[in-house]
Amino acid sequence: MMSSSQDKPRYTNVKMPFDVLYPHVPKDHPTGLYRLDFAPLPGYWMQSSHHSNVVDGGVHDHDDDHNDDHVGTIMKMRRRVVLHLAGVESCFFVYVNGDFVGMGKDSRLPSEFDITSFLHYEDGGDDRDRSIGATKSKDDMMANALVIIALKWSDGSFLEQQDHWRGMGGIHRSVFLYSTPAEAFIEDVFCQGNLLPLDDDASAHPNTSPTRTADATTSDEDVDTSILWQPPAYKGIMKVQAKIGRDHRCRVEGRDIYYNEQIRYTRHHVQANIDGDECSRQVEYRMLFQLFDPENNPMFERPVDVANSITDKDHAADIVQDLEMRFNLISFSLRVPGSVKAWSHESPTLYRLEVILVQSDVNDEEVKCETNGGVDGSVVDRIHCKIGFRSIEIRNRELLINGQPVLIFGVNRHDHSETGGKSVTQEEIHRDLTLMKRYNFNAVRTAHYPNDPYLYDLADKMGLYVVDEANIECHGHYDMICREQSFSLPMLDRVQRMVVRDQNHPCVIGWSLGNEAGYGANHAMMYNWIKTYDCSRFVQYEGSNRPLWGQFPHVYDRQDSCTDVICPMYPSIEEITEWAYVTAPKLNEQRPFIMCEYAHAMGNSSGSLSDYWDVIKTAHGLQGGFIWDWIDQGILRKDENGQEWHAYGGDFGEASHDANFNINGMISPDRRPHPAMIEFKKCAQPVDFQCSWSGDGKLELRIVNNRYFTTLDNITVLWTLRVNGFIVETKALAFSRVLPQNSAEVDGSSILQALVDHNVQRFISGGETEIHLDFSASITEATGERIEIASDQITLSSQGKELSYPKHLILCQNNDEGELVKVEPDSLSLSANGFRISLVDGSFNYHSVTDSAKPIVSGLQPNLFRAGTDNDGVKQLGDQFFDKSKPLGLWLTLGLDYTTLENIEAALSSKKINLSGDAMDFPSVVTKANIFGHPGRRKYDGISLAKKLDVCSASPVKLGKWEQQVTMVGNGSIYVEVVLDLEESLKDLPRVGLQFVSPGMGKACFFSNGPHENYIDRQYSAHAGVYDMDVPSCLDTYVVPQEQGNRTGLRWLFLSQSSSPDKAGRSREATSVVEDCIANLISNKMGVLILPDDLLEFTTSRFTDAEVFAARHVNDVISINNEDCYIRLVVAQRGLGSGSCGPQTLEKYRIHGGTYRVAFWLKPVGH
Repeated sequence: MMSSSQDKPRYTNVKMPFDVLYPHVPKDHPTGLYRLDFAPLPGYWMQSSHHSNVVDGGVHDHDDDHNDDHVGTIMKMRRRVVLHLAGVESCFFVYVNGDFVGMGKDSRLPSEFDITSFLHYEDGGDDRDRSIGATKSKDDMMANALVIIALKWSDGSFLEQQDHWRGMGGIHRSVFLYSTPAEAFIEDVFCQGNLLPLDDDASAHPNTSPTRTADATTSDEDVDTSILWQPPAYKGIMKVQAKIGRDHRCRVEGRDIYYNEQIRYTRHHVQANIDGDECSRQVEYRMLFQLFDPENNPMFERPVDVANSITDKDHAADIVQDLEMRFNLISFSLRVPGSVKAWSHESPTLYRLEVILVQSDVNDEEVKCETNGGVDGSVVDRIHCKIGFRSIEIRNRELLINGQPVLIFGVNRHDHSETGGKSVTQEEIHRDLTLMKRYNFNAVRTAHYPNDPYLYDLADKMGLYVVDEANIECHGHYDMICREQSFSLPMLDRVQRMVVRDQNHPCVIGWSLGNEAGYGANHAMMYNWIKTYDCSRFVQYEGSNRPLWGQFPHVYDRQDSCTDVICPMYPSIEEITEWAYVTAPKLNEQRPFIMCEYAHAMGNSSGSLSDYWDVIKTAHGLQGGFIWDWIDQGILRKDENGQEWHAYGGDFGEASHDANFNINGMISPDRRPHPAMIEFKKCAQPVDFQCSWSGDGKLELRIVNNRYFTTLDNITVLWTLRVNGFIVETKALAFSRVLPQNSAEVDGSSILQALVDHNVQRFISGGETEIHLDFSASITEATGERIEIASDQITLSSQGKELSYPKHLILCQNNDEGELVKVEPDSLSLSANGFRISLVDGSFNYHSVTDSAKPIVSGLQPNLFRAGTDNDGVKQLGDQFFDKSKPLGLWLTLGLDYTTLENIEAALSSKKINLSGDAMDFPSVVTKANIFGHPGRRKYDGISLAKKLDVCSASPVKLGKWEQQVTMVGNGSIYVEVVLDLEESLKDLPRVGLQFVSPGMGKACFFSNGPHENYIDRQYSAHAGVYDMDVPSCLDTYVVPQEQGNRTGLRWLFLSQSSSPDKAGRSREATSVVEDCIANLISNKMGVLILPDDLLEFTTSRFTDAEVFAARHVNDVISINNEDCYIRLVVAQRGLGSGSCGPQTLEKYRIHGGTYRVAFWLKPVGH
């Protein structure tokens, strides 16, 4: 691609990267020049055709995954050479050997040029054909020179205003030559694989009802239908339209209209006889068709000669229907013998279609080439393509695929490589689709242009539905270009070329007219062309659900809508609920509701995914959608220290850009899944588990198959018993066959036995034990790797409101821990068992008596700020400071990023603590103060949003009151209780909690929801358990440093100074009897054990919120050398939402002013 210091990439979202009115382009116009020299082509390619049984290597073959058992051999004859350019941005001109060949536009679709007459050939060409191409002897051969001039901008750029890198002009996809016969060749084949039920009396649409194969006399009571069930089989109907390409000489003289005739013409050539007289021979070209099953067995006895089916009663007449022939164009339907299997995302069964072009001599009816498998004539060309049989219908507010209302678990995907930009390797595409399948995606929308062709081949093979989108977006000219007559043909051209390129892929279930290009007559034209050419798929366009003028709001009652599905972007949960229960019934709407974009995944995002899917799975007519989007579009860079980081808008010095608004993927630029991927996988999982335990020896267990077409036979299920978060036993779960969209009871005796073996009932009777039963379903890939595709956690027993376990470890008294707590009234200090707490600025230091300079814990203070997520406000887009839907500007205005305790009052007090059943008074220190925020006190160089704060007019803001009580018991442990009474006027706060520092802590072991990062509105996939991980020393989860690493449901946390090579998030197994697990865990280690009174959220980090907020890239914080471990205990935190582009955090996940309490025990270990 074009990339140099003079022509750098640039990223903009809505606005054009240059300020020129369409269709004009800037005078400053970067241009790329490409040249490739290659050898002269074989001279015989220019000769007139002659008969030969030698297979020529120039056959254009559309598929490589088949055996070389072709029917017939290829006739050696004059060749045609085609230049294929798969993708060039945005306008280009082609020259061959100095001569202009042609030009093209549309950066994401191929352009092809017949360059036969422009090439140099080796000696041997027929003299009469020298005018077609230059030939040279071997001593005087001239190399061929291919030159491509690529212009960065063109009038086509106004149709390519997508939200991605716009400055990557040039060649970004494959360039190659291919050869076909010149006189006649297979130009195009469009094959639709349709399904019909095997039972002629069945309904018109296919279904997947279980098929009984037992004897008719067998009763239902005698047969387990699940065992006998087989995947449905169907009749296969191929609807084919094919075209024979030909040169200017290949026609019937004197004829203008051709009905029901194949292509034939009179060829003049020299007969090989003694006289050398010229004579004429009339030749005919016909196409034959053969279909191969998934095992590569031919399904027809011999290739079907469609043209002769009218007279060939014994072979083709009974299977060929609706035959129409127009010279070089043929259309027909072909009934496949026997039965076929349906293609779907669960069972992507592919068949191979072979199309053979044969030539025969009309004057010699006796000519027959028996070596060609019974084919009359000589084979001159053949192509292969994979097809699939499936049905697509829309009825009663449902999109039916093979008769089933398949939920669309989709994602939008840009072509992107962290090193290649828009030039993506096949390995990267394969990685993308592999991850999609592993994380339960079943559909992809090619946003907002046709993707690389390799993606469609893989989607066919792996099983992913594709909504193929035209390369049309006019966001910056939303209502204008769609109404411009001058752009109507270019828009239609882009749609037509997309459809023709991808027409045979079974993965493509729908076409999209583009994205954010308004709605006008041009769209109606495109829609009608597609529906006329290909009625087997749906057509969608989001703009059809917008007002006549403008982009907002959604309009669902338009009468001129050109979309077969309702496909809005970023509707709220409230909106989709209203559509399903009010709007659609009122309008008698028959179309399904499938969001083309939702859950904007920018940074730490995708909150409320489970809330969306709770509604989608229960409301008729809602059928899923496509998350925006797949990959963060960062460009890999290195700083002067060798640290890697990813560039986005503005990092290449461009003045006009949209910062990191293209960093909004479910995976990172290096294709590592973000935590939101785990949440989505849970929402989309194909297996669910239902379990109830009465505690009296009865356990009811069911497994639910959410698949539509296949059983769970290829799935392995494990169950895991957890006691107080620790794993005590894991075993495989045996289950019988579960039919699609059904459930089955499972024998849970092995689980019951485990409950008995581990005396779980005794733990429950004590009232201090949590019992969880985890289920994990996995599949084994072809590589042998086992991949988890589903998980559930069932709570069999939970603790009461106040957490008690492992409080005995906090309060235990060793023999040397019996001394009383010493009180120093003058300094308001407490000490016991060699530990001391001292007041400092309203907070306290907790340290060893012998080493006061090195505190164990220090700096306890309010924590009311978080390092804004992109949904809170994109910190590098200054105008979002004033956006009332984004709270980040408000937080800075309140000074939440810099709080202090003022008007401090401290006094000695006491608190009753229950030790061994007896309540005793222990001394404590109580601190009261006011909490103030200081707007603008911290400076954030390079953060545009923070610069909008008017520091000059900013003054301290009273946020509320602080009351802290620290109590020490005889073993040196402390009990910390803090009440934050925040002003009722404070709305939509980031979080409420505490932060303190514990120097040198490198490892965290905890009992919480996990193991991965989770938040209150993104914790559906997080399971309660004991996990451990290293305290992160860098922030590489997200391209732009921001709030991250949170876990909900904290029961206890142990921080130790010993780092471990254990994999982050590893689940802990019980090492002995459950009561001793924590004691064994902390044995021989140095650290602190934290036990909250109630469930909290927490993070551990090497960086403060302010340091993270100030960073633009990950290498900005890597340079911070910090051994401190910052611990944040949070009683309430704002959810994530998806408000960077879409609905903000739901009200139920927001927090406001009020009274909050945080209380926890802290015990030093090994000090």
